[in-house]
Amino acid sequence: MLHGVAEGSTRKRSRVVMEGDDGLQDIQDDARSGNSDRPEEEMSVLAKPLWSPDSVPRMESELKGLIEYVRRKPQLNDANASFMRDSLRTMLIKCTREAELAFETESSIVDSPSRSSSISGDDSKDENTAVEWYAVHDILETVFRYLSAKDLSVARGVSKDWNKCGSKPSLWRQLCLQQPWRSLQTDRALWNLIDPTLDVKDPDVWRKVYPTLARKKWWRCKLMKTNKFVCNLIVHQIDGESLGDNFPSTLTVERRFALMHLTLAMLPINSPLLYFEPETDEDKEGLEGFIQYLIRRDRAGLAIEQHRRYIFIPPCDYSRDRRYEGKSLLGGVQLSSAHGFQNNI
Repeated sequence: MLHGVAEGSTRKRSRVVMEGDDGLQDIQDDARSGNSDRPEEEMSVLAKPLWSPDSVPRMESELKGLIEYVRRKPQLNDANASFMRDSLRTMLIKCTREAELAFETESSIVDSPSRSSSISGDDSKDENTAVEWYAVHDILETVFRYLSAKDLSVARGVSKDWNKCGSKPSLWRQLCLQQPWRSLQTDRALWNLIDPTLDVKDPDVWRKVYPTLARKKWWRCKLMKTNKFVCNLIVHQIDGESLGDNFPSTLTVERRFALMHLTLAMLPINSPLLYFEPETDEDKEGLEGFIQYLIRRDRAGLAIEQHRRYIFIPPCDYSRDRRYEGKSLLGGVQLSSAHGFQNNI
């Protein structure tokens, strides 16, 4: 059934670029029967008998069939390579399974009676079951990597095997990083900021934290100092009153104030708390330099956009009071009309 799913996916995607062609089936037919458009010397190779599913000629013929199919379809030159990737993936799965079955059949024929009697039928059955289990799970994991978190959760409810495969940390880690929360890979203190009840050593921690991450809002933003670009940011709202869907595309830090005034600036208990991380690896240096710039001056940064003040908080006593022991940049948001703010900095 799973092979059918994989092959069906391949055919579905190939139909988009080939306008109804049979895709992988055509390739396999070409590999076995040849095609009149090919040079005679290539025909002779593809026409050779496929002695064994695990032989080099067999794999070579499959690969040549794929290459020839692409050559005969000029329209594929303007498409992406997803069709070829899907064809290769399906081909490898199919050839691997056929090779395993051929090996099992050959072993059962070659085994002598004395050797066969020394191995119990249960042990042999267990070995075959184990091989089949791993083959199926490899296919499942490949398919599951293309599912959304919602669909993956549904798949986990199908059976115990699907639940085991769909609970793999690598799958949920991938989904978390797509939110995007790239800093979870490097900033352990961020986990405590998001949910202090989580154990980062728990193998299922990525699956457990995903629902929390999915509920939190995030935005992309450009950080500037006066007339100077700093870096591109991903801005996450950790808690506090919702900021809605609108967030400035650019924040320009034009003022600084002493860290001792943060308590006054962030007085409302439900003030939004933000976490900033670099959008790409190229932005990391700019963000780290900005954090050091604030630390050296014992200051917090301030940007004013429309009716809000955005406060940039380097590691300090205030951030530690908010459960964050890391080295990244936190942020707070306050309405410009908030009482007492302007007169106290």
